[in-house]
Amino acid sequence: MAGPTAMRLSSVLALLQPALPLILGLSLGCSLSLLRVSWIQGEGEDPCVVAVGEPGGPQNLDSGAQLDQSDEDFKPRIVPYYRDPNKPYKKVLRTRYIQTELGSRERLLVAVLTSRATLSTLAVAVNRTVAHHFPRLLYFTGQRGARTPAGMQVVSHGDERPAWLMSETLRHLHTHFGADYDWFFVMQDDTYVQAPRLAALAGHLSINQDLYLGRTEEFIGAGEQARYCHGGFGYLLSRSLLLRLWPHLDGCRGDILSARPDEWLGRCLIDSLGIGCVSQHQAQIRNLTVLTPEGEAGLSWPIGLPAPFTPHSRFEVLGWDYFTEQHTFSCADGAPKCPLQGASRADVGDAVETALEQLNRRYQPRLRFQKQRLLNGYRRFDPARGMEYTLDLLLEAVTQRGHRRALARRVSLLRPLSRVEILPMPYVTEATRVQLVLPLLVAEAAAAPAFLEAFAAGVLEPREHALLTLLLVYGPREGGRGAPDPFLGVKAAAAELERRYPGTRLAWLAVRAEAPSQVRLLDVVSKKHPVDTLFFLATVWTRPGPEVLNRCRMNAISGWQAFFPVHFQEFSPALAPQRSPQGPPGAGPDPPSPPGAEPARGAPVGGRFDRQASAEGCFYNADYLAARARLAGELAGQEEEEALEGLEVMDVFLRFSGLHLFRAVEPGLVQKFSVRDCSPRLSEELYHRCRLSTLEGLGARAQLAVALFEQEQANST
Repeated sequence: MAGPTAMRLSSVLALLQPALPLILGLSLGCSLSLLRVSWIQGEGEDPCVVAVGEPGGPQNLDSGAQLDQSDEDFKPRIVPYYRDPNKPYKKVLRTRYIQTELGSRERLLVAVLTSRATLSTLAVAVNRTVAHHFPRLLYFTGQRGARTPAGMQVVSHGDERPAWLMSETLRHLHTHFGADYDWFFVMQDDTYVQAPRLAALAGHLSINQDLYLGRTEEFIGAGEQARYCHGGFGYLLSRSLLLRLWPHLDGCRGDILSARPDEWLGRCLIDSLGIGCVSQHQAQIRNLTVLTPEGEAGLSWPIGLPAPFTPHSRFEVLGWDYFTEQHTFSCADGAPKCPLQGASRADVGDAVETALEQLNRRYQPRLRFQKQRLLNGYRRFDPARGMEYTLDLLLEAVTQRGHRRALARRVSLLRPLSRVEILPMPYVTEATRVQLVLPLLVAEAAAAPAFLEAFAAGVLEPREHALLTLLLVYGPREGGRGAPDPFLGVKAAAAELERRYPGTRLAWLAVRAEAPSQVRLLDVVSKKHPVDTLFFLATVWTRPGPEVLNRCRMNAISGWQAFFPVHFQEFSPALAPQRSPQGPPGAGPDPPSPPGAEPARGAPVGGRFDRQASAEGCFYNADYLAARARLAGELAGQEEEEALEGLEVMDVFLRFSGLHLFRAVEPGLVQKFSVRDCSPRLSEELYHRCRLSTLEGLGARAQLAVALFEQEQANST
């Protein structure tokens, strides 16, 4: 018997073994709790009772006396329930939602007027684009039996007559949602709505007002001042206005005949409540401005938009660009005057038309303005607000009696910034191998060893995932039989790098061309690499590094974007001031060094980002081949040959590719100053850009002025 009993006991203990820590913990906790309760009950005074005494502190009274003195203050007052037997019993109705009983409401409900024909097309498109921005989105149609798409709440009224559809829609909104929402936006299924801006508008408007807000339109065949809101743009109704309108819906449906639901609603509001559509409502901001510390002086224009940027120093002052209807006096290439064309001309024309429209809207019917010409125009971009305009217009004012008079007026306009959106970009990785391509002319052979040393320090030493191909360009009479090889030193320097860095392979290609162009040279390299190759087109003055290569990988996106960085060009050491070891007592600090400067070695401290140069670029081989094929398709024969002479690779992407062309400054690309010759074989535009880049790279204007002054002083003596 002992044997089976012991076995059963051991099996039970084995089952309880995982729970033993829990049982011990519960036992210990209960024991400590009982022990603490006994200690608390054993204390002589009740701290809560002692605290009831006078503010001076606890009294020397027993707890019973204190409790008797304050018993009346803490005795609850019980009100018995009494129901009048003469009044009938009324059952208390509870609301379906707790927010209705508490009186809390959502801000905005959107009602979309649709039809059976467009319910599965336009209405579905609206639902997919804006439904996630609003708490509730309802669709109203006049035909029953329409198939409801998934995820949409559709209300069918059974009658598509405009008056019936609009009145039943408003009745449904009042009955089911009048107590739950502050604002109601009614739109058609073909209306484009910026949902975040609409939600923000409804979020800051006051609800204690009767508001009918939208795009105002005049009634057909009527000359009255009251207007209705056009349904194609949508309109906003306040809850208070809907509550006031509800008793008049039946009367308006029987008395007003209209072929448009939006016009019927406007007639009903004017006839029953005397309220018309308004296109703007920000008067509350003006009224509340007097309560702010700045008062009315702190009211910015336009009302509701951020105030203009306030500069804190002369370096932060935003400059104005002057323009006329034909020319602008702020040109990208630094010219003092250039034609106003393209998007800039369209922008100015739109600003002038908007100014004229606003003037006529304000002063009609007493005055009507007609533009004669633009006298002066100024514009600037404010990063806090948008594009600001100041226009001096010569106008002809016409009165109601037909009198005419020329007037000159100055107007101010603002094109505000729209909502900033994040553009979806394809995924890129920093692990892509970069293929550097260096075209070398005979005149550049002497500078090639310095490039190879920089390539070794910036790419080979950190073991960057990059390769280099040297494209050696021989002239018609260079490198022939019996003639010395002008690239012999370059080949020797490349072989030395391969010896110093085992496993490194520096490829080079030899081509012969009388008038080499960048596009023709890249055609040779492009054919020898796969289509998924990421090219980094470099010059002999380029100094690649890890940061530059990473930005090349991130900014060049296959099938999407090509990247052409703007390098930093150092000024001539003969004109740029040198950094002194230590200034005299009381002297100010030295100016900051530009990217790539070496103050300890007395390097130049000045430079500029060379916007004229575009020889460096990052792009994929497939994108280049696509642009090159389009160029060959649009230009054939002699026209193509002439175009290749005057185009760089960036121009090919700009004119014959649908990719984004990303051009930005690259602080990691720093080029030392050197005297560079511009080939007379270049096209007129490329030669002009080359000369301008060389001249602007000599020094800053102040440095050039000092040099000219010193030269004149030397010549005069």
